[in-house]
Amino acid sequence: MTTRKVGKQLPAVVVAAMVVAGVAFFIQREGARETAQYQKEQEGLRSSRAKVFAAGDLAEMLSLCREGWEAQAQLHHDPVAIAWTRRGVDAYFFAGTDSSSLRQVRCDAEGVSRGPRVDHPLAAHLPAEAASERDDRAQGEWPAALAHFSSQHFEPDDLAFELVLHPATGLPISRRWRSRPERASAVLEPADPPSFAFLPSVLDFTPFPASGAPLLRALPRKRWLADPASAFALLSKELPKGARVSELTLEDDEIEVQIEWPTPAFDDKPEAPYGDKAFDEYGVADTGWWYPREIPGFGCSTGRPLESVRTAFVEARARVGSRPLSRAWYSCSTAYSNGRDGVWHLVAR
Repeated sequence: MTTRKVGKQLPAVVVAAMVVAGVAFFIQREGARETAQYQKEQEGLRSSRAKVFAAGDLAEMLSLCREGWEAQAQLHHDPVAIAWTRRGVDAYFFAGTDSSSLRQVRCDAEGVSRGPRVDHPLAAHLPAEAASERDDRAQGEWPAALAHFSSQHFEPDDLAFELVLHPATGLPISRRWRSRPERASAVLEPADPPSFAFLPSVLDFTPFPASGAPLLRALPRKRWLADPASAFALLSKELPKGARVSELTLEDDEIEVQIEWPTPAFDDKPEAPYGDKAFDEYGVADTGWWYPREIPGFGCSTGRPLESVRTAFVEARARVGSRPLSRAWYSCSTAYSNGRDGVWHLVAR
């Protein structure tokens, strides 16, 4: 290449570099502007929510939190225990098939977040009955109690207000904590009710030991990807006899499985060839029945025995080494298999 050609091409190279640099600068500046705008909006939301909790209007707090329960936590039913403080609301929901524990959901200035499963605050009074009967009873007194008690406001010396549904009688029990010179004191309604566990998860104060309000016990959870043996042990107990695995997803806090098995369908329709079910990080199923599916989706039309799927996972895990996983998916997706034979797709963290 001659010196004259280099001289003619150099400006074009410089111009191209300047254009690239300009585009990069513009993208970076826009990204920074959008980030700053987002942070400003989030700070505004936090400030607005914090004022709602600080004001101590229980109905306004409940309304704000209910929006988050429905939109973010996908909880469209009422909690069966709830605690108000000036820093937020803790609600406890029946979730899945285990009626001896509740799912804690926190609502505060930061938004709505899902907490652990905890023992039922009135565990000693749990009746041995079907979940459907439990839910039918909760349709009566509880919504009226929520409306009645949330019409109250915090007084200057109020620290917290708790409300729990008695699992056997269906009647509400409330406890109001007030600040006193020596210690916080509790006022219960009705008088002399059974004691129940302390519901606020953020301890602005400690309940007096003699109040009969022990702290809630969080249940031990599993991390399925770090302990896949426990995941397969759970499935071996939960899968119907003769069911074969069509699709399986393991995540840290959830197991989703599809089986090839004659599955009872809805509205007296013929049995479906496949069924779905999910389990949370405590091994609790989302439903007591298998959701019927007519087609396998990404699952395999012909399932394999669970032990075969487990062996295939062990082999696939050995191939990727000891790197932590964020997801493990067994399917017949044509992105990873021939569409007929199940393959494990492991996603490293």
